[in-house]
Amino acid sequence: MTVLLVADGVSWSRALLEHLFVGPMLPASILGAIVLALVLISLLGAFSPDFGFGGPDVDAGVDLDPGVDLDPSVEVDAGASLDTSVEGHGHHVSGDMLGGLTAATMRAVHLDRVPLMVWLTMFALFYWVLSYVLWFEFDVHHYQPTLWTCALLTIRNAVIAVVLTRFTTAPLHRLLIPPTHHHPATLVGGTAVVETSVVDDTFGRARYATNAAPLLIDIRTTGSPITKGSRVRIIRFDAAQNVYHVESA
Repeated sequence: MTVLLVADGVSWSRALLEHLFVGPMLPASILGAIVLALVLISLLGAFSPDFGFGGPDVDAGVDLDPGVDLDPSVEVDAGASLDTSVEGHGHHVSGDMLGGLTAATMRAVHLDRVPLMVWLTMFALFYWVLSYVLWFEFDVHHYQPTLWTCALLTIRNAVIAVVLTRFTTAPLHRLLIPPTHHHPATLVGGTAVVETSVVDDTFGRARYATNAAPLLIDIRTTGSPITKGSRVRIIRFDAAQNVYHVESA
């Protein structure tokens, strides 16, 4: 009897593992395990005594774009300053486009306001359930678990999970952070930090700090070139060129 119970337990465990790590279930189960571990660590850090580790801050609620209602003159920094310029001129266009695309993508899926850990947990849940149901109810009858097939099915499941997560987090997205209004008039007189390698009369960008995510703005100066990391004062806004004129602070 004991031998039979052990054998049944081994076969049951093996069947469970085969279900969890077959075909497109493999990446879904790995992601689910990672997210579950992060949630448990986060709960441990929040509710258990401090054993010298300081409580890991796993909830990376990165407000990449906290609903900032901006004029076209103000760009929202998506959290990654992609300075691809070479000595202030030339190859900064691709970096600007990539940064704008990243910010737009974050806003589209609600990662601009919803905390990363909350969003990732919901995505992992949808992704795992979708992968399990679609694979065992439909895909397994039509596809072989080859590498290429599993890759395509994984992409399909991930896209559907992103859409479901986006709509599920819509109420939370509206409630979390109220929009902050910034206009050229409110920025003039403030200070910012130069982000590009140099600022002159033809090129330059700076990071303007706010009480939420910082803003990345285009700046110019008619004085001596200002180097990266310098603090500048915004003196006026040029609506025709859509840039801010600054002086060294």
